[in-house]
Amino acid sequence: MLRPVTLVALGWAAFQIYIWWNPELDLLFVRSAHLGFALATACALYADQGTSRLRHLWYIPAVLAAVPPVFHYMGYDRWISRISGLDPVYWSDVAVACLLGLLLLVVSLRSVGKGMTFVVLAFVAYQLFGAHLPPPLGHNQDGYAAFIDQQILTMDGIYGIPLGISLTVVFYFILFASVFELFGGGKMIVDLALAATGRYRGGPAKAAVVGSAMTGLVSGSAVANVMSSGIFTIPMMRRVGYRPHFAAAVEAVVSTGGQLMPPVMGAAAFIMADMLRLPYVQLLAAAALPAVLYFTTLFITVDFESRLHALGSVPKEEMTPTRTVLRDSGHMLIPIAWLAWRIVGGFSVATACIEAIALTIVVGSLRRGSRQGVTAILMSLAQGAERAVTVAVPCALAGVIVGVVAFTGLGTKFTGFIVALSDGSIVLAVGLTILATLVLGFGMPTTSAYVMGAILLAPALVKVGFLPISAHMIVFYFAILSMVTPPIALAAYAAAGISGSPPGRVGWTAFKLALPVMLIP
Repeated sequence: MLRPVTLVALGWAAFQIYIWWNPELDLLFVRSAHLGFALATACALYADQGTSRLRHLWYIPAVLAAVPPVFHYMGYDRWISRISGLDPVYWSDVAVACLLGLLLLVVSLRSVGKGMTFVVLAFVAYQLFGAHLPPPLGHNQDGYAAFIDQQILTMDGIYGIPLGISLTVVFYFILFASVFELFGGGKMIVDLALAATGRYRGGPAKAAVVGSAMTGLVSGSAVANVMSSGIFTIPMMRRVGYRPHFAAAVEAVVSTGGQLMPPVMGAAAFIMADMLRLPYVQLLAAAALPAVLYFTTLFITVDFESRLHALGSVPKEEMTPTRTVLRDSGHMLIPIAWLAWRIVGGFSVATACIEAIALTIVVGSLRRGSRQGVTAILMSLAQGAERAVTVAVPCALAGVIVGVVAFTGLGTKFTGFIVALSDGSIVLAVGLTILATLVLGFGMPTTSAYVMGAILLAPALVKVGFLPISAHMIVFYFAILSMVTPPIALAAYAAAGISGSPPGRVGWTAFKLALPVMLIP
């Protein structure tokens, strides 16, 4: 019998496929339903994984998560004719906003952490009470009705660009990565990396660099990269002599760089394309050279570590020759090639990913070694939806921040502050931006860190003379590196769990490894 969380996750995956097939549905409802499924899946997951007798109480918020989507679906005629800021806010709007806010608060505390949650609450408090602050910090947007109007009755708040990217882009990539992994694609990538580098000094660490670069081709999540390739590379690094904390740090830094590797650069890159009104292909071109330099730098760094400690290579019996890997699993390269070709060709990400999923199932089923049953495929789709929670919820929170900044004019104030502090110095402006991006990224997923940096910091760089794409790429790059910057380095903490090392020690080691790549921008 399927678990409740599996049923909810499968329902979410089916809904996403349906809206790709039928794109005529109201956009506000579709985004609301996407978030509703994310909250319901998260709560059902907590009920399933809990050990307390009260864990089944999580099913109550899982059911209540359906209320906002139903509210938006029932009010379709109202949204068409409604004018934000002029039409009244009803008591039902307030009730739904309070319910959605409470659900987001509870789930974000559990899935995103206290850091991001408290930052969002600070921004909400700023909009609600900032009118009472003295100039220049204050604003004139007073009242809870205006806040609710903007946040849940329009697509400028919770249902804004970040959640839209989660809906139309990231979910489909995660779904593809899950199915691709089921058919042995992830193991094939690790085997190819080991075959290419394993025989050299410190081979497992070099394999982690190459493998994570290749994994980044299909996965835009640092933590997901750590969990998919780290379970192979970290134990192997330890066997040839790497210290546990260093092995975990290497995996954390290289997995973090996977977010910079085209063609799948994570949710933040697609948000950047939307903000800059540029084709995604143009961002791929802009990120290609930094990505190559990133992984080349790390490759050299781990080689120095190997020389310093006279570390060995992977035993020959533990490596699969490249010819054997390609013979047994080379057919799984076809879906990756198809995905990249369709994206570069200008097709929508949803279309490219769904076609790649179908191709993965077809191609994978042609070989006995990778063939999977219907049940396993459905479970991989459900697993992909469960993983998507960690993106959809932060994107909704980022939407809240974007709405508050736009509505109160806080972004303009922040830009003026940086420009004044740098006193016209480009070097100082860049330094302040880098530092602020890393600080904003403490404990946040890359998407949220980039969104905050893009609206608060990038305009200051543009004002001192940078091209918009250059300014946003700098913010994007260091939003990525915030995943390995203490005190809250999410990718490093995930790798520490695999290696058994203290998270703090892994975090600081990862930060030291990342120092050379910080020079690249």
